[in-house]
Amino acid sequence: MLLRDREEEERLAALHAFDLMDVAREECFERICRLVASRFQAPVAIVSLIDKDRQWFLASTGFSAQQAPELELSFCAHTIRQSGVFVVDNACLDPRFADFPVVQGDDALTFYAGAPLRTEGGYAIGSVCILDTVSHDLTPDDQAALEDFAALIMQLIERQHLLKRVDAVSGLSNRTQFLSDLQGLILAGETRKRVLVTVDALDTDWAHRLTVAEGMVPFEAVLRDMASRIQAFIGTGIKIYHVMVKGFAFTMQMDAVEARGFLPRLVDWLRRAPISENLPMVPTVCAGLLEFESGSQTARELLRKGLFALETARQKGQPYAYYNHQEDTAFRRLFSLLPDITPALKSDDVFLVYQPRFSLRDGAHLSAEALIRWNHRLHGFISPAEFIPIVEKSSLIHSVTDWVIERVVMLIASTGYARDKKISLNLSSRDFYGRNVADVIAQRCAAHGVDPAMLEAEITEGEWLRSSAGVIEQLQQLRNMGVDVAIDDFGTGYSNFSYLHKIPANILKLDQSMIFELEYSAQHQRVAKSIIGVARDLGYRTVAEGVESFGCLEILKHFGCDEAQGYFLSRPVEEALYFQQAALDRFPLKTG
Repeated sequence: MLLRDREEEERLAALHAFDLMDVAREECFERICRLVASRFQAPVAIVSLIDKDRQWFLASTGFSAQQAPELELSFCAHTIRQSGVFVVDNACLDPRFADFPVVQGDDALTFYAGAPLRTEGGYAIGSVCILDTVSHDLTPDDQAALEDFAALIMQLIERQHLLKRVDAVSGLSNRTQFLSDLQGLILAGETRKRVLVTVDALDTDWAHRLTVAEGMVPFEAVLRDMASRIQAFIGTGIKIYHVMVKGFAFTMQMDAVEARGFLPRLVDWLRRAPISENLPMVPTVCAGLLEFESGSQTARELLRKGLFALETARQKGQPYAYYNHQEDTAFRRLFSLLPDITPALKSDDVFLVYQPRFSLRDGAHLSAEALIRWNHRLHGFISPAEFIPIVEKSSLIHSVTDWVIERVVMLIASTGYARDKKISLNLSSRDFYGRNVADVIAQRCAAHGVDPAMLEAEITEGEWLRSSAGVIEQLQQLRNMGVDVAIDDFGTGYSNFSYLHKIPANILKLDQSMIFELEYSAQHQRVAKSIIGVARDLGYRTVAEGVESFGCLEILKHFGCDEAQGYFLSRPVEEALYFQQAALDRFPLKTG
């Protein structure tokens, strides 16, 4: 019954490549079935695929089953062994088929005629057939017509398969085809050095704004233009693939020395001119490059590494980046730790430390910033600078923030923390989306009988802060509750006094990169003095973080800064010790 083993393996591979088993029925195939039944005046017509041990009905008319109960009970399993149409005039009289269930009973389907569905490679993956309760005298023209239907169905299958491997926007081969071609290159065992280049055609924010403002047509035009630019630079002999919504990839034979010069030239070429006269913008292209040799790595792993190089460029704000194994390993390690965070929150592995803040006027201890720490049971201490950015991009950010809020509020209530002091909570931009974080704080304070005015919320300035009315409403709700709102890292990036009046904040924390160089940089001193002066005039309290010397402390005090925080004053203190020492509200500062 079966073809020879190797031929059968190749036939099954050809079948599975189309990925049509167990898919929902499509009207195009159903329509062909109806045409077949009408052409031959038969009550039943079926398009089926023959797998290793089952027959799957891709479409049918007059027949309700999705698949044959057993392959041994299939006419079509015989059809795929034929070079032409396979006909059974009366199955009741044929010992091969007389026991088939469809041949039994009053409405027995005793007549069968089927033509194999044959790929361009010559593999019969299934059939189109008719069944009837009465015999048909098929003429040569009838058999030719059935074969034509089989060819038509096969062309449709192959066309759909091709479309699955071509991007509809750019017309380039897509990621599926790229992985297939790259895997073929690997299996060929080439030893020459190659590079995999990934290109992001447009900044994500720009792409979003463009589609919102102008629709998809200009965005798609940008992608096609970028594909043409890449092709013009690398030459027509190298194939480009559309592997992401706005990203492309290709491979080239190139050694490490050539690669180092190639990537900056490519990006410079792609960024050189406006995209079109109607869209006068220079494309914000970035690219990544991976050097590789055919070996044990799979195509998917190589593409992942190429995309990591591209993401490195994006995250660092660089036009291009080369794959770095150490950075990739560290990133994947952190990403793999995400499942460990939830159980860590339920144990002592995640804990808080508190870094005090002091008044620069009289040295009084005013507040402390709650800082999260993670001592992983296998990997040891993991810096928050490593795991917090990963958490912020995941669904766990709310759980982590809620844990911090609950822990801080509970300790304020249980330790008799002085009402004239505050604990500062760091809130991520993601905390303000998907729920109302002000409500969360209010609920936890009410549950523990804590005045919300004993808390401060630290937020980092950025576009997210000024572009969402919902965020502003939540911040205003916090201020109405008595919670202080501090803008962290002020003085760099998005810093702009002109938008501050729109944000219900009352504290500005000067960026520690500015404070760190304060003693030795006249420019930093001028900037810090200006910020402190303007902030004071506008009614904001100012806090300098990152104070690490007495000289820096004196300068800040002279400028009129209100508070200071840093290692020179106090390192972060363990939870139990901090709340024991919180009653000490004097700190020795030089005066006069």
